[in-house]
Amino acid sequence: MKNQRTPDRRAQRTRQALLSAFVELVLTRGYETVTAREISHKANVGRSTFYLHYASKDDLLKESLKTPSLALAACVRGKLTGEQLTRLLDHFREQRALNRIFFADPIRALWVKCVATFIEPHLARQQPRGMRPRVPASLIALMIAEMQIALITHWVTRKASVKSEVIAAALMANTQAMLSAVEPL
Repeated sequence: MKNQRTPDRRAQRTRQALLSAFVELVLTRGYETVTAREISHKANVGRSTFYLHYASKDDLLKESLKTPSLALAACVRGKLTGEQLTRLLDHFREQRALNRIFFADPIRALWVKCVATFIEPHLARQQPRGMRPRVPASLIALMIAEMQIALITHWVTRKASVKSEVIAAALMANTQAMLSAVEPL
């Protein structure tokens, strides 16, 4: 009998093939022009298989943004070191020519929402029981995520000569400052 906890390796390989095909197509052709049919073809799977794993290419985009989004959300929890954040920022900067599409809309806006979805649960846990905040956690999460992505986007796309360590420190400090500012609300 198959163990319920063990992920199906075929499903993992299929999801990885779809994700790789998606990223390659988006980087070469742009997000808006890529279709589920093209992603499926590039991944060498049927279109029905695509929809078995993902509801839409937006879901695939969210999956591709998950790792960097979780890292940025970790700033809110204080679970990311400056060194870890610096490595992530260095990666963004080194890959800026290739990944420029992630720093422009519509992907940028979706990235902000993705980061906010990982920040919001932490904010909700911070709320004292029975207290209803005057500013909803969802709005605060979007505000923090927007600041984080804006700072990274402007630094990466403007080719500013500021070191990644400085941006990492600013990102962490701004995140904590925003949390402190909304805490009394």
